[in-house]
Amino acid sequence: MGQEVLIIFPGPHTYISSSWYESTLPVPTWNYVAVHVYGYIEIIEDQKEVISTLEKLVAKYERKSSSYKFDETNQTFIEGLSKGIVAFKLSITRMEGKWKLSQNHSEERRKRVVDNLEQLQSEDALSIAKLMKNNLNESV
Repeated sequence: MGQEVLIIFPGPHTYISSSWYESTLPVPTWNYVAVHVYGYIEIIEDQKEVISTLEKLVAKYERKSSSYKFDETNQTFIEGLSKGIVAFKLSITRMEGKWKLSQNHSEERRKRVVDNLEQLQSEDALSIAKLMKNNLNESV
């Protein structure tokens, strides 16, 4: 069947400054959430199957009100572009959730990190802050 592969699906991630800690000794770090998916890949060679898959993706993710349509008016264009796509199927053998949310630090330090992340206003920073808050609430 071939060699097992790893595909990483990253979630929110953000820089954590050591200046947010109560001490200047620690170094900066990175907090993140990701899923590691292991399995075996089968490359889809059949161009009709590739186009059929694209059509299903468009049907699922385009809003009903979207002006974009996947139909015969753009068929030649889509067929040309689809040749640049390497489509595959993945037979999953295992999945692992990975996260680093300062869980090895004190509650006080984690609260300081959350407070600073909430001030950044980036989507990733706010997502990590929310996850860290959830962890803090669960440990109480």
